[in-house]
Amino acid sequence: MNAPQTHRIPPPDGSREPLRTNVFDAMMVANTQLAPLFPYFGEGAMVPAGAIMRGGEDVTYGQFFHSNTVDEVVIVFGAEGSFTDTGFVFVGANTHGVNSFLKSEQDPNSFNLVTITQRQRVGQEQKEAVTLRCVKCKEIVMQLAFDATPPPASHRADPQGERAFATLIHSAQAAAQYNQSEASRTCTKCGTLNPRFPLERWGWTTYAIQSRTAAEARRALERTAAEAR
Repeated sequence: MNAPQTHRIPPPDGSREPLRTNVFDAMMVANTQLAPLFPYFGEGAMVPAGAIMRGGEDVTYGQFFHSNTVDEVVIVFGAEGSFTDTGFVFVGANTHGVNSFLKSEQDPNSFNLVTITQRQRVGQEQKEAVTLRCVKCKEIVMQLAFDATPPPASHRADPQGERAFATLIHSAQAAAQYNQSEASRTCTKCGTLNPRFPLERWGWTTYAIQSRTAAEARRALERTAAEAR
């Protein structure tokens, strides 16, 4: 008879200090959809991110498609008038449509608050892509593929020294490229001029700008401290 196997969780290695947050409090002050709840994006890290949507007059979130080589687990922490019920948990397909999940985006009483969590790969590539399709024929109008391979676990920042979530930085770039002109939004297959993507509703540009500013402010403080010493 084989002896039972034991599984031991290794002790913390010091690369990621244990942190906690309340998702409801965090999303009150979030500046973007898919807001990272913790500053860890390295190999092996669990990366939970929050999204909060609400309907209203003239509200539209549009739709895009996201591809990811790692799974994304969605937990609905609260919803009303949504296609996803409170307490619902699901794993999205590796390529999936992304929208508000609200049954009527013009209903001011409809809302949802969710987290989307992925685990960063260890020693393997991670690839992602953001795709916007024609509203009429569903042909790809714009697609931005990018390398989302995480840095080593001990490295909290990206190569530019900014503690930013790559998905958000590249999503902002993709939407900006799509919105830059009528030509960039015109379907080459059926000729439809697609509407602008409501980038301001998603907050990715604000996140990208504030991430860059925070990183530069951190470096300014470090320079000043070094000079004082």
